[in-house]
Amino acid sequence: MEFNNDINYLDQHFLVDNKAINLFIDAANLKITDKVVEIGPGKCEISQIIARKVEHLTCIEIDRNLEHFISVLTDKYDNVEVIYGNALNVFIPKCNKIISAIPYSITEPFIEKLIRCEFDETILIVGRKFADNVIEKKLNKLSLLTNSFFNVEKICDLTPDSFDPQPRVMSSIIKVKHKKLEELVTNHKMFIIREMFFRRDRKLKNNLMESLITYEKTMERKLTKKESKAIIEKFNLSKETLNKQMENLTNEEFELIYNILE
Repeated sequence: MEFNNDINYLDQHFLVDNKAINLFIDAANLKITDKVVEIGPGKCEISQIIARKVEHLTCIEIDRNLEHFISVLTDKYDNVEVIYGNALNVFIPKCNKIISAIPYSITEPFIEKLIRCEFDETILIVGRKFADNVIEKKLNKLSLLTNSFFNVEKICDLTPDSFDPQPRVMSSIIKVKHKKLEELVTNHKMFIIREMFFRRDRKLKNNLMESLITYEKTMERKLTKKESKAIIEKFNLSKETLNKQMENLTNEEFELIYNILE
């Protein structure tokens, strides 16, 4: 079997700066009782630190070129198991912490994957622009998706020379935790946006109608389909927008919808 020797081909940037590695590990606040999933262990420098500190470590790696490094890790530590595959497609085992320096090109699908995962907190290295948009609560699709499901804390920024090869952009370490339902009911706009993401295959007009009804039901109030449709008519959204699925809405349309929700 022939492997690709170009480490850029999977958008991989390995964290190599010792100070940055320590910041990343410290952010995870690892404990001996932790069950950790590390996505993209790479050459396993960070994995070895994690393995020494926790009860169990599961590494998920897509790149078989790195199998030698992972074999050394599993030979040395009996609390490590490995899953080879794309983290977007494989089942992520139940754990209390997820750690990953994700390829920035898969940020959106990875955030969507996290929605379905059970964990207490996730420590990620992401592009700084994404981190800042989320922290500043920008009204674009990815920021709304993230903020409607998670609480996000920015730990610090990392310069490109913290990595090999160096990315073209600044990076950030963030901590991600699932947002509890009781937090959302106090922010009806974010609650409704979250419900809409659950129904992303529906046309916006139907999605909005059902999401409004769900919110009112959660608040122990009743809203009929007729009443919900009447509310949506007052939004004065174009027919073109109302007939779109969530996946096809522009960032401008997401911002418009968020701002007109009552």
